Amino acid sequence: MSFLQPQRPRPSVQLALNGKPVYLLNPSINITLKREEADMSGRQSSTQKADKGVKAKEMTVSGLIPYREKQWLKDLFNFAEATEKSGEQVTYRVSSISAEAVNMREVQFSGSVSMVEQGDKMAWQVNFTLKEVNSVSEKKEKRKTKPKKKVQTEKAPEAKSTQPKVVPEEDNSIWKKIDDAIGSGGDK
Repeated sequence: MSFLQPQRPRPSVQLALNGKPVYLLNPSINITLKREEADMSGRQSSTQKADKGVKAKEMTVSGLIPYREKQWLKDLFNFAEATEKSGEQVTYRVSSISAEAVNMREVQFSGSVSMVEQGDKMAWQVNFTLKEVNSVSEKKEKRKTKPKKKVQTEKAPEAKSTQPKVVPEEDNSIWKKIDDAIGSGGDK
C-alpha cells in the first residue's frame, strides 16, 4: 500500500513566458514607460525640450519562491539564461494582465535576476526585469513612410572651348589645281 502525497495547490499564474508559467507567491509586477527628451535650453533659463520618442517598456517582477519549490527557481533561471541557436538571447511572448493592459507583447530578460534567501519565510525573494522588444511604437515607426530625399542636381552651362575654332582656309594654290586635275582623271 503506497501513500500518495497530496499535491500542493499551485499559485495562480500572474505571468507566463511563451505560454509557460512563472510561479511566484505574492507577485508584484510593475511596468514603466520612459519618454526620452533632451534639454534644449543650453545655458539659458528655458523649459524647451526635444522629444526623442518612447523607449521600450520595462516590467519589473518580484515575488517569493518557497524552498520546497526549487523547480520554480530553476525554471526562472533557465528562462533568463536561454539563448537561440545563433547565440542571441531568447525573445519571449509575455502573458500577463498588466502586460496586456499596456500592449506589451515580446520581452527579453534585462539586467540581473536576483534571489535572496528569506529564512523567516522559508523562501527566496526573486527580482528580475523584462524589457520590451519589437514594441508597438517601434513597429509604427518602421511603417512610417520616410520622406524621399531630394537629390540636388545642378544644371551647369556647357563648357566652351577657350581656343577659337580653326576654319580651314580654302586652298587656291597651283598644287591644289594640279592635284584636283590628276585625281579627277584630267577632266579640267
